[in-house]
Amino acid sequence: MKRITFLIVTILLTLTSCEKVINIDTTISESELVLNAVPSAEKQFFVNFSYTHFFLDTSNYHPVPNMDMVITVNGNEYRPSSTHRCNYFFDYTPQPDDSIAIRVVAGNRTVTASTYVPRFPQITAPNVRYDSSGTFNLLHIEFPITDHPNYKNYYRIYITQHDSGAYYHPFLEYLDTIDTVRTTTFFCFDTALIAGAQSLSSGLGVSEFNVPIFSQLLTSDSLFDGTTHPTSLQIMLLRDTNEIQPFIHQYELTIECVTPERMQYLQAIEANNGMMSLITEPPAMYSNVNGALGIFAGTAKKKYPLITLADGQVVATPSKNKRAKK
Repeated sequence: MKRITFLIVTILLTLTSCEKVINIDTTISESELVLNAVPSAEKQFFVNFSYTHFFLDTSNYHPVPNMDMVITVNGNEYRPSSTHRCNYFFDYTPQPDDSIAIRVVAGNRTVTASTYVPRFPQITAPNVRYDSSGTFNLLHIEFPITDHPNYKNYYRIYITQHDSGAYYHPFLEYLDTIDTVRTTTFFCFDTALIAGAQSLSSGLGVSEFNVPIFSQLLTSDSLFDGTTHPTSLQIMLLRDTNEIQPFIHQYELTIECVTPERMQYLQAIEANNGMMSLITEPPAMYSNVNGALGIFAGTAKKKYPLITLADGQVVATPSKNKRAKK
């Protein structure tokens, strides 16, 4: 016991002796403009425009004073109808195939960007099948993608999991209440989707092991343009023994059509969050905004509820007559 205690003390002293103090200047002036907007089909359009700020700044918003903002949609101009902190809302709801440009004049600086709103993905409601016959419980999700002909589509596919209930932390010996939404990993063995993802240089979740596991699938229609392509995904449903039953898990599928600019931005985020970013210099974030940092890129998405589980059992499945959320 004395040897173990001596070893722990030695390690602590070693770490303390190697400690470096990094002085952080929290008085750095606001220097960069940031414009972020993702015009989404059939959603009210808004723009976030502000200065950059120190990440420990608790105010979380730095509006730009005395600026003029205007968007041009298919030749028609709109100005913000309301604001909240650094968010500027417009009395306009983007529609598929809209062409949108923005111009902001802030002092002696002019910020511009342009994009378009893609068409909605043409997806029928997924067929969901719960499979408990094997070693692991699986959720099979099958749906066809009817791709727009002669139209370059870029797809983002991901699945969210809403967890709700009581959770026991055995190490700290206390109960916690969980109510959170997170993305969950899924399998995709569809060669056309995987090839489309690889053609965009979008890595697999664990590509170094050649296992097609994704937290999000970024792909294109390069191998099924203008056709109806059958698609299947699988989720491995693992149970945490520290959950206090009944603990609810709700799954939802999101399929998003994005512009090339949004695709590049999502890929840059994926690269910065990958395992290699821990040991290599992170790549620069993609931006298509002139005169500022940020992204201005359109999207059109559909959401489909998949299944609700409690105590490892199916308690609710999506209604086939229920209209998918957009």
